[in-house]
Amino acid sequence: MLDKEKIGRRIAFFRKERGVTQKELADFLHISYQAVSKWESGKSLPTVEMLHGISKLLHVTVDALLNEEEWKDRRITYRDSGLDSERLHALKREIQKLNTVDDNILYADYADTCLFQIDTSQMKEPVYSCITCVPGSKEKLAKEYRYNQEICADTAAGAMNYTLQHGMKPVMLKAMIVCGNYNQEQLYLMAQTFRKVCDKNKVLFTGMEISAQPVNYNAEEYELSVTVVGVQDKEKILTGSRLREGDVLIGIKAEGINGTTFPFVKIMLNKKPELCHALIDENRFFLDELMKANQAATREIMALQEKGYLHKAFRIHNALLKEKSWQGIPEGLGVCIDLSSVPVMPLYQFLFAQDMIGENVFAYHFDMGIGMVAAVPEKYAEEAMEIIGQFSMCWRIGRIEANYNHKGEKVWSRGRILWQE
Repeated sequence: MLDKEKIGRRIAFFRKERGVTQKELADFLHISYQAVSKWESGKSLPTVEMLHGISKLLHVTVDALLNEEEWKDRRITYRDSGLDSERLHALKREIQKLNTVDDNILYADYADTCLFQIDTSQMKEPVYSCITCVPGSKEKLAKEYRYNQEICADTAAGAMNYTLQHGMKPVMLKAMIVCGNYNQEQLYLMAQTFRKVCDKNKVLFTGMEISAQPVNYNAEEYELSVTVVGVQDKEKILTGSRLREGDVLIGIKAEGINGTTFPFVKIMLNKKPELCHALIDENRFFLDELMKANQAATREIMALQEKGYLHKAFRIHNALLKEKSWQGIPEGLGVCIDLSSVPVMPLYQFLFAQDMIGENVFAYHFDMGIGMVAAVPEKYAEEAMEIIGQFSMCWRIGRIEANYNHKGEKVWSRGRILWQE
């Protein structure tokens, strides 16, 4: 015999779970909402015809409404949260095929610990490094305008450059994406981008994990991070102790805007929203130039390391004249930047032309298109520039000097930025 109260509770449960009101159910069945109320309170039973109508609207089987065992087996699945886990796992398996094939990667399942080994047989005392980087505040703009591949490449390069500033060789990279139900084709392209950056820098790519959380993120939202592991012989680590007065500073070109300085640009965009679609010149849009991905200077820095020319490498963290960019300077020494030698890229010409930041402080806001700086002895400077020039544009931008006239300072400048070409 059918239990009216249990059937009524099941109808009420599935109706509420689907967000359907008693009146909406009644209208669908062409009956009064009072009839639905009687069913749910256990005072009456729907007819067989009505049961089929209820199952159709609420997307449940008739058995789920009538059968006690079926009711006991009800469950909540990932699909109920809006996640198609089977489709997601199929994508993860495809992305895993992008992993570098190398004997040093022992295990690199997308969702698990990565097991790898590093050949340090030629090192006397190997030292290891690890850093995790995120894109910074320009990630939101990248998502809004779909510069997804650029932001991935930029974040990967940033993590490698952080490693390189200590003379460490980047050897392994793993990426992580947390998102809603993001476009699967875009996710695959993002993983491909990480692999391309790794191949270019001879770094092992050990995968990109995707943590899909539609309960926490909207469909078009994501956050990404990159972890890079490095290694170097202890005697080759760049601490700054090798720096000498007279060492030449060679600036290596960077593209786009550093994520830590993007808030300044965001304020400019808030004041002038039309900048998003402005042209820098006849061929280049401001937004495209802004979101270009920086490159890792692995080949440049490692080549100088092998030659024994490199006294120190500096990653310009946010601005060319900020002390934070010049860590590891020994006491008594400092960095003197010749602003007249710093090239002014079209992007910075355009930003300066907006007349929102004064000339005297502009270089305290931006890196001026210099991503990494190599400090080398004067006698090796020309050859060092030739080595770097095989991979990137570079310029002499200053020297290491004694800070007699700049007590307590680590960086100062001379000359003026030459804004006009």
